[in-house]
Amino acid sequence: MANERLAEIASLDQNAPRAARSKERKMRYISELEHKVQTLQTEATTLSAQLTMLQRDSGGLANQNNELKFRLQAMEQQAHLRDALNEALTVEVRRLKIANRELAEGNSSANVAQQLPANPRLFPPPQQPSPPPGQLRHQSQPPRENSSPSKRETSHPIA
Repeated sequence: MANERLAEIASLDQNAPRAARSKERKMRYISELEHKVQTLQTEATTLSAQLTMLQRDSGGLANQNNELKFRLQAMEQQAHLRDALNEALTVEVRRLKIANRELAEGNSSANVAQQLPANPRLFPPPQQPSPPPGQLRHQSQPPRENSSPSKRETSHPIA
């Protein structure tokens, strides 16, 4: 039994350097893993901050995009209206040229006006000038004989 004990002790002495090297490798591996954890945590924090900024920027760009779409739609509508007005004016110019040609050929202006009526949406008929404000009031209100009602009129209603 003593020999077995001595063999065991001798074996332990031979395994001691291997065990120490294994323990040292294990400590380096743990240290490397801790360093990787710290690096990944720092990277995660940085990426989270970048994500927040990008989400904010994305929201701002989405709002700007919507505003630009609205402006584009308004500009397209204006272009459509401008084209329609241009077309209507072109038609009116043609009509006026024809009317002018017919007048030059000797047709009366009444015949031309009947043949080619003006577009009332583009050119409304001229309005008669309105009378001065004082003159309008005198025409619309009948003259009064007595400006203040008598006591008799106010105290006795007509039945």
